[in-house]
Order: sequence, then structure tokens, then C-alpha cells
Amino acid sequence: MKLSEKLTKGAGIALNYVAGLGALWFGAGGSLISLIVWGITRAAIPSALIFLFFGAIPIGTGIWLFRRGRIQQQLLKVKLLKEAVRKLAFKKQGRLRPIDLAQERDYTEAQALEVLKNLAAEDPDRVELQLDYDSGAIYFEFADIMRAIEARKEYQALPISETLGRKAVDIAMILGKTVETFYEYVDYAQTAAADHQKQLKAEKYKRKVEHFLHEIDELKQQ
Repeated sequence: MKLSEKLTKGAGIALNYVAGLGALWFGAGGSLISLIVWGITRAAIPSALIFLFFGAIPIGTGIWLFRRGRIQQQLLKVKLLKEAVRKLAFKKQGRLRPIDLAQERDYTEAQALEVLKNLAAEDPDRVELQLDYDSGAIYFEFADIMRAIEARKEYQALPISETLGRKAVDIAMILGKTVETFYEYVDYAQTAAADHQKQLKAEKYKRKVEHFLHEIDELKQQ
């Protein structure tokens, strides 16, 4: 994200908060005036109209602006995190392990894995889960970044084509199952050399992992 875009979005968020605060103060003043009018005249209709137009509506608008500003702030935070992840992936030649992100952002490895899984679910055409059955390692490949590196291009904040809605949720759920099952496979595979039952268990979990990966591929094509 360019500096100008960050400043523009930041200014928009600040404007929502300032306008929301102003609307709340105006609404509070209008509510007070309506009470004063009602106390003096005992006329319910004029005081109710004053409260509606100068109290309730501004207060409702202020609450809406605050919520809008908060949502925009959260979206900006997510976008900045995604860009930070992509920059780190560029440094790592397009292949990023959860431990790499954890060390860079002071996360636990589980938190880093969750961030990468969500990114892979939202942008499945560019980010893909990779599993190394021999070493038990998990990493994520950023296809567009790898192509840029191969073409000797410098890092660019490439647009992210987010997969919103049910599709992203489904991919995220299957990614979670895939990783959990892969860990089960690794646990059995590491001690299966002299144990036939564990070998069978390991192969069972490996087949499940491959099944989940196939499901993800099918969802990508939908």
C-alpha cells in the first residue's frame, strides 16, 4: 500500500470518528433542549419533534459513523498485515513458514499459522499450502511473488483478489482440517519405522490429507 493511500484511508477513518463525535454532542444538546422545552411548556409534540430531529437522529448518525470508522480501521489493519506478510514472503523467495512470520511479528507459531491459513483462504489463487511429508514442515507458497522473483522484479504491492463469503469460509475450514491431520500423520510417521500399526495409521492420515487438498483444489475451481 502506498503512503498516499495510507494517508487517505487514515484521514477517512479520522473524519468518521470526528464527525461521529460531533453528531453525538449535537444529539446530546438537542436532547437536552427537548427536555427543557417539555419542562417549560409541557407540550409533548414539540419536544418530541425537537428530540427526534435534533437528538435521536444525530445520536443514531453518530453511532453509525463511529461503527463505520471502527470497521474501516479494522479493514486497514488487516490490509497492512497482509502487505507485511507479502513483503516477508518476498524476502523468503516466495515461500513462507509459520515460524518465519512468528519471528518477524512476535507471534506464537500457532498465531502465525492462523494468519497464513486465513490469507490462503481469502486469496487461494496466489497463496497455497505446501506440506513436506519427509521433514514434517509446513509452508505457504505465494505464486505471484515467486513469478516476480523469477522475472527479477522488485517487490510491488500487488492487488489481492479476495475470495469472500462462503467459499473463503469453506477453504479456511478445510485448511484447518488439513493441517491438523498432517500433524497427526507426522506424529505417527516419526515413530512408524518398527511398528506396522503406526505405519498403517500414518498412511491413513496421509490419504486424508491428500483428500482435503483435493477438496481445496475443487473449491478453487468453483
